[in-house]
Amino acid sequence: METQNKVIKLGSNITISDAAFFDGTNDIMCEEVKVKAGYYYAWTEENDFGIFGKQIGRLVITHNRFAKRVEEGSNDFYWEEIGNIGVDTASVAIYTTGTCPFNENMTEAEDAIICMSGIGDGLYPVYACYEKNQVVGIMVDFTFDEE
Repeated sequence: METQNKVIKLGSNITISDAAFFDGTNDIMCEEVKVKAGYYYAWTEENDFGIFGKQIGRLVITHNRFAKRVEEGSNDFYWEEIGNIGVDTASVAIYTTGTCPFNENMTEAEDAIICMSGIGDGLYPVYACYEKNQVVGIMVDFTFDEE
């Protein structure tokens, strides 16, 4: 399920969740966020997890109209932690609230991104990227402090 450099279309209300809990029935397994609707660049970043080796360290989506400026570190944007998601199936999905992140073949839908969650199950922080009080990016951080 590792995905890199994908474009997804999202509505204005999205869900970030354990991929198996996409129906929103378990609040600890998801965060719902109001975002700028449109096309988002979605990608994963690797991290070295020591004895576990290289795994996905972050899942990031950024609205296509703002992606380049966010990547360049423009002062117009800031990241803020907005919550946590619980993961029980070692996978995370980002998709428009009320839709299923899987198509009829149980593979990733065109309007969702699904990826493995770092080294597996756990509780992971979710960050929003803001531009003028509007969310234009989301990041799920699978890294952890070894101490």
